[in-house]
Amino acid sequence: MQPLLLIFSLVITLQLVFVLSLALSILKHSSKADIRFKSVSVIVAARNEHKNLPHLLNALTTQNHPNFEVIIANDRSTDASQQLLTNWSSKYSFIKVIDIKTLPQGWTGKKFALNEAINKASNEVLLFTDADCVPNSENWISSMTSYVNKESEIIIGYSPYRQTKDWLNRFIQFETLFVGLQYLGFAKLKRPYMAVGRNLAILKEAYDLDFLKSIGGLEGGDDDLMLSHLARKGKQINIEISPESLVFSSPKTDTNSYLKQKIRHLSAGKHYHQKDQTLLGIFTLSWLVGWGMFISVIFLGINIKFALVVFGIRSLVVYLILNQLGRKLKTDINFWALPFLDFCYCFYYPWVAIKALATKQVEWK
Repeated sequence: MQPLLLIFSLVITLQLVFVLSLALSILKHSSKADIRFKSVSVIVAARNEHKNLPHLLNALTTQNHPNFEVIIANDRSTDASQQLLTNWSSKYSFIKVIDIKTLPQGWTGKKFALNEAINKASNEVLLFTDADCVPNSENWISSMTSYVNKESEIIIGYSPYRQTKDWLNRFIQFETLFVGLQYLGFAKLKRPYMAVGRNLAILKEAYDLDFLKSIGGLEGGDDDLMLSHLARKGKQINIEISPESLVFSSPKTDTNSYLKQKIRHLSAGKHYHQKDQTLLGIFTLSWLVGWGMFISVIFLGINIKFALVVFGIRSLVVYLILNQLGRKLKTDINFWALPFLDFCYCFYYPWVAIKALATKQVEWK
């Protein structure tokens, strides 16, 4: 076998080992709920979310959970958010509002808002979500927090985006699912490195406010850097992916806003633990190299049949897995669009990652 084909085969094998290991760990997941209902503080940081907050608040007021509060930190909003929140809190006593007027030095807006909300929280479990999110069921609080205990102090949830029929949304669905495959899978394999702050439960006594303050000047990282920090402190982490535990979020509708959002999300990656950076780098590089070598082999005419068979098997396995995982996680992806989305992703992700690493300052809102 020619060296190029051998390397190509090894890269594809590495990809399949990664994908199969991660996917199987997620698909085999089952949790044993602690039947005792915990007291829960739902934490939301909001800035200029007047249009989105009513949807979230409507969903929270119908939750089937016996003991919870909602704490919303309004971060210097310039729209009608504060008046809206005041009206809701006067109607529902369990909704508590913090109106932030100024931002102390050394803090970014979202970090300080979270800090204030957590300090005000009085219950045993912190459940984080965003102002533009809506829980998938009336049992969201119970399903996410019933698994929180001394053996699982942190529960990582999943948050799909609402679906539309344009190509940007199709790519967002694919990217969200593919990233979910990684952070949920690595968490199950005892190598947690990130979570999404749209759906995350943490035992309050396990949360580290001092660490939050230490990263207060970073725009991102309130979820993934905190998770990685707590994991290194020995906190126990698990996942929850039942349909009732999901939280749907509003996707970006234009490419520039989406790329800006992803750069902000990935900006915390430069602060990841070195082992996590290496592992994720190998996985991402295998995607880029795999596609690059496949195109090169075809272009050079080196045993085209062999290359087509190997890459065809790889693609079929990966796409069937993503399709199955998408059904489980309520992330609808068009099976026949997967080759194109897959090809785009292998070049998009390295570019966004490099851009995020090179960007010194990003903004939340």
